[in-house]
Order: sequence, then structure tokens, then C-alpha cells
Amino acid sequence: MEWMRLELSIEDDLNKQKSIPNVSNIGLDVTAEIMHNSFLSTLPHLDEVKTSHMTMMSEISDTIESDKISSRENRSLDLFLSDIGGILDDSNIKVPLVTEFPKEIIVETCKNGNRNLVRILSPEIFGGMVETFEIGKNQKVSGGKWANNLLELYLE
Repeated sequence: MEWMRLELSIEDDLNKQKSIPNVSNIGLDVTAEIMHNSFLSTLPHLDEVKTSHMTMMSEISDTIESDKISSRENRSLDLFLSDIGGILDDSNIKVPLVTEFPKEIIVETCKNGNRNLVRILSPEIFGGMVETFEIGKNQKVSGGKWANNLLELYLE
């Protein structure tokens, strides 16, 4: 299964765009837990609070991880749009996508057997969003743009 990246046009005031800070382990593999641990490690005077906090975090991390995995499963286009608040307007998928890093948005497509999949990756400082959904067998995403907190993908 090979993912092919689409070129997105970014139509917004790029002068206001921030760049993702250079933090170790930043990327799609970073989790909120990793970022949180990095933050807590810089607070040496709070050892007792850190120990208590890490105990609580480890107790709930399994639940969080299973919720993340289930939320990233492939869904139908209708279910994806319903979950995220997007719409299908003629042949355009419109997805509300608020981000401070529009240049970092990645849209990829892949054909897996008789299924056409679309994956949206929107990195943010604390992890971001990864969404995968299925479009019709005879459809493909030909391009897209991001403008004013709206990602628009063009279906053929």
C-alpha cells in the first residue's frame, strides 16, 4: 500500500504563519504524553507532584491509546464528514481545519485493493490530527487547497 502525496495550495496570509518549533521527537510519532513528559522534566522542584502526576498518567494512558487507535480507523466519507463537521458540496470535500501551520498539512491518497483511501495529516505542537477515510471506487482526489481554516479537496 503506497501513499501518494497531493500538492495543496495555501491561500491565506502566510506572513502570519508560525513555524513548528524545533522540539526533539516532534513529528507524527510524538504524543501528548511525550510532550507532557518533556515539559515536566524541566520542573525539578516539583518531584513529588511529578511522581503523583506520572502515576495518574500511566493509569489512563491505555484508555487514551485505544481511543486514538479507534478514531484513526478508516471510515466512509459520510461518517468522516459527520464526525469532523465537514460537507460534500458537489465534487468538493470541505473540512474545517484550524491550524497555525498550513504549510505542514499533508493530504495523501492510496488505492488498497478496490478501496480508495484519503489520509489527512495536520501536525501541531502537541501531536495534531491524522484522519483516514474512504471515497468511492471510481473517485479520486485531484487536488486541494487550504484557506481561512477550511481544507477543500477536489473529487473527480
